[in-house]
Amino acid sequence: GPRSAEVLLPGGPRGILAMPDFVGLDIGTSSIKGVQVKNKTLISYHQIASPGVTMVSESPEDLKKLSDALDRFFNEGRFKTRDIVASVPESQVFARVITLPQMGEAEIASSVKNEAQQYVPMPLDQVAFDFEIIGPSELEAGKVDVLLVAVPKALTNKYIQVTRAAGINLLSLETETIAISRSVVGQAKDAVMVASIGASTTDIAVFSGGAIRFTRSIATGGQALERALAQSFNLAPGQAAEYIRTYGLEEKLEGKVMSAIKPVFDIIRDELKRTQAFFSSRSQR
Repeated sequence: GPRSAEVLLPGGPRGILAMPDFVGLDIGTSSIKGVQVKNKTLISYHQIASPGVTMVSESPEDLKKLSDALDRFFNEGRFKTRDIVASVPESQVFARVITLPQMGEAEIASSVKNEAQQYVPMPLDQVAFDFEIIGPSELEAGKVDVLLVAVPKALTNKYIQVTRAAGINLLSLETETIAISRSVVGQAKDAVMVASIGASTTDIAVFSGGAIRFTRSIATGGQALERALAQSFNLAPGQAAEYIRTYGLEEKLEGKVMSAIKPVFDIIRDELKRTQAFFSSRSQR
């Protein structure tokens, strides 16, 4: 099958779809979620609150909390396997679509390494990187678009260490945006923009011709919404989250919830508009 850009670990099979049964795992800022699917059928799903720490932490105590939480997560969840593919937060990933002349995969592999030295903002020996050939460029005739993905080895090593301590088998790492795209965008050929609002970041990606063409992450998300609401209504942070869940964005409470969190949504909306303008200016679609 086609290559998919995933940070492979030693001995892992090539390509998500070629893998045996596995659990897709999302270790987020506010929750840990896992799902197991077979032939588009949901086998099992489980979610717990995060221990309040993430893989980005440099503290061994924090990483121990995470591995304990993951061990508990798998003991509680009714999964048929402890093999996992984990998503990496977009804010920790360097991803870029580059355009190269048409050439064979071996030549692309060596060209990607040269390009990576130009674009990746840290020494290449400190990152694990991979690439995916997207297909013919939509902007330059006779050229090919390639997605380059790089993750700091310090981070991939933490994923390996924490999952191993939890007694689970990490097959591969993948960016959150690519994982989301498979379920949301599918094979849609028209240009589609996806915004995933997480607890601490909002990840934005543009897909066109059935492939990812642009990706970025901004440092605002659900926690910023909760802070804005907590300040307006004098609430504790936990109460603010409950308010948003209960009242949503409708004009209840005379629209006060919406007006409190609107400035945060405006930041996200403006970023979406900028992304749309940038992509439209470069694209023929």
